[in-house]
Amino acid sequence: MEINNETSTISIFNKEFEFEFDGKDYRIDSDYVEIQDLEIDSAQYIDNLIIRAHSSDGFGTYLFHEVEIFKADNEISFVFICNQPNKYWEGKYGLSTLLMELGQNVNLSDELKADLETLDIENDWKYLEVYFNVSGNLKISEVIDKYSNKLRKLIKQTELLLSGAVWKKEYETEEKLFSTEILYPLLRKMGFIDVRYTHGKREYGKDFTFSDVTAFGNLRHYGMQVKAGNMRGNVNADIDEIIGQLDDAFSMPYFEVTANEERRINTFVIAISGNFTENAKEKIANKIPNTLKGSVYMLDREKVMELIEKYWK
Repeated sequence: MEINNETSTISIFNKEFEFEFDGKDYRIDSDYVEIQDLEIDSAQYIDNLIIRAHSSDGFGTYLFHEVEIFKADNEISFVFICNQPNKYWEGKYGLSTLLMELGQNVNLSDELKADLETLDIENDWKYLEVYFNVSGNLKISEVIDKYSNKLRKLIKQTELLLSGAVWKKEYETEEKLFSTEILYPLLRKMGFIDVRYTHGKREYGKDFTFSDVTAFGNLRHYGMQVKAGNMRGNVNADIDEIIGQLDDAFSMPYFEVTANEERRINTFVIAISGNFTENAKEKIANKIPNTLKGSVYMLDREKVMELIEKYWK
């Protein structure tokens, strides 16, 4: 980094930016696309340089449209800034309520922190800062992508909390709890009928069975296999177990008590309380028999949260 006071420019990673000096700090205001490819080093970062960048899509969060980057001690501080006018807010929840709940939720996380003192619920413009510190040699886009994704997930968790459903840490390790407290009521709220939690020795690949009525007026039947935690492609035993359960689910009928009949599923759902790695998705997709492609769906924690936000009343 190099400052040229004559031209009022700062050179960063062979790219020049105009700055304003307010007597204390050098300030760069830019669109995010102009700085996203920059590499910065916490050891060489200018002490009184503040970079402020704007993102039209809020870095994927829809709430935080600006970020400030500056040096704090020997680290670089990134601050996501929400500055939204309450007048034009059309969200499902009140903006003050959402931001207050979000700030509290952020402060329970490991890597992000919210400055709740910046939130003034009486002001027509709702302002909140969420920040984190990093060190070393960094590419701005990689840092922003990583932490904006964490913030986006926290926003979804907050909306989940406000909807009346509470996500517990135990769901990530306890399959039965995830099944009975989240999936069972969610399937009911989504309008499925004959929802049965069948987990046991004779489930034949189906922890849940349920049905819906198609637009043509006939029944379509589903089976769901549930797993707690993440699913990784490098654990072949887990992938093979899922494929085996998928085969059992389609080949073995189940008995629906209320209809007093045997049924065969048309669709199979794999639901986990963590995340699928891309490698896991690819391996599962490649091992699904061609005759069943298009009849198998994968739900991870993020997708489950989206469904809760939509259907949980």
